[in-house]
Amino acid sequence: KLISSCKHFSAYDLENWGGKTRFTFSAEVSERDLVEYYWVPFRACVERAHAKSIMCSLNAVNGIPSCGYGLFQNGIVRDEWGFEGFFVSDCGAIREIASSHHYLNSTE
Repeated sequence: KLISSCKHFSAYDLENWGGKTRFTFSAEVSERDLVEYYWVPFRACVERAHAKSIMCSLNAVNGIPSCGYGLFQNGIVRDEWGFEGFFVSDCGAIREIASSHHYLNSTE
C-alpha cells in the first residue's frame, strides 16, 4: 500500500542563516500566523488529501522542538483536524531534541 507524507510540520523555513541552522533554530511564531499561514497546507493534507503520515520538522517552534510538540501533534492535528495516521521524524530530529535544542537531557 502506498501513502503520502506531508512534511515538514511546523514553521520550517530555514536551513542556515545568521549562525542558526535547521537543527538549532526556534521559529518564534504567533498563533495567528501558525493558523493562517503555516498550518493551512498541512490541514489540507489531512482533511482534503487524507494523508496518512506527517513528518515533523527539525526546528523548534516557540522554544519546543517540533517532533516533541504534543499540543501540535495530538491537540491540533489529531483532535481538531481528525488525523488518524502516524507521525515520522526527519532524519535525526528525535536526537536533536536533546543534542541541539537542549530541550531534554537525553532521548532515553
